Amino acid sequence: MTIEIADRLIKLRKKNGYSQEEVADKLGLSRQAVSKWERAEASPDTDNLICLAKLYGISLDELLSTDDDIETIVKEQVKKEEPNEKEGIHLIDDEGNKMSITDDGVTCYDEKGNIVKRKNINKKLAILGAVEGGLFVLAIVGYILLGTLLNMWWNAWIIFFIPEIICSIARAIVKKDANMFNMTFTAIFTFFFLCMVLPGKDANLWHPMWLVFLSIPVYHVIIGVIHKITGRNIQEEKKGEIKDVQ
Repeated sequence: MTIEIADRLIKLRKKNGYSQEEVADKLGLSRQAVSKWERAEASPDTDNLICLAKLYGISLDELLSTDDDIETIVKEQVKKEEPNEKEGIHLIDDEGNKMSITDDGVTCYDEKGNIVKRKNINKKLAILGAVEGGLFVLAIVGYILLGTLLNMWWNAWIIFFIPEIICSIARAIVKKDANMFNMTFTAIFTFFFLCMVLPGKDANLWHPMWLVFLSIPVYHVIIGVIHKITGRNIQEEKKGEIKDVQ
């Protein structure tokens, strides 16, 4: 990878409003791989070059054009990044195929060392999964306390909706996608809270409060309109095209 092409990758990424992490996510790679490309420390393979061209809406010729001579290109060329053997779990079958499990995810190689499949681990989402488990344990403790101290065994069970609601908000922020927010759970929680907890056991709000469920389709329609206005749907279609190429 020449410095000229590396600089072009940086400009194209910024022009399209992507971070290194977002480009890596779309290509199924680690952010470090994208960073090495942009520092001219490594070169994308053919498949990734095709994906980058599609992602930025240009041809391969435009992406790879350079004024450097052959001697300069050869000097700047670096070795292909080898899989990390020091950290993680590495398995090899009888045919020479290899699978590496590291902090960045799971990578499969063929007998020639070429990557045939890669699945990155989103560390933020993994942490959220652990947090949700902890919140669910707290919900169990809270339910037992509310039932024991306030005799709320009959209605305190709605507390079990809270961990998913909280974590869905966090997932929506991490993935920058409002559709990740669990509006269904939120509507159900709101409905039972208004009917069973807030007014008391003898209140009869079941009939008017069912209207809260209309918020579910309304929410998703609004989010769909916002995505169209901001062009997010176009980006998702591009992402699908890139996956097809891979």
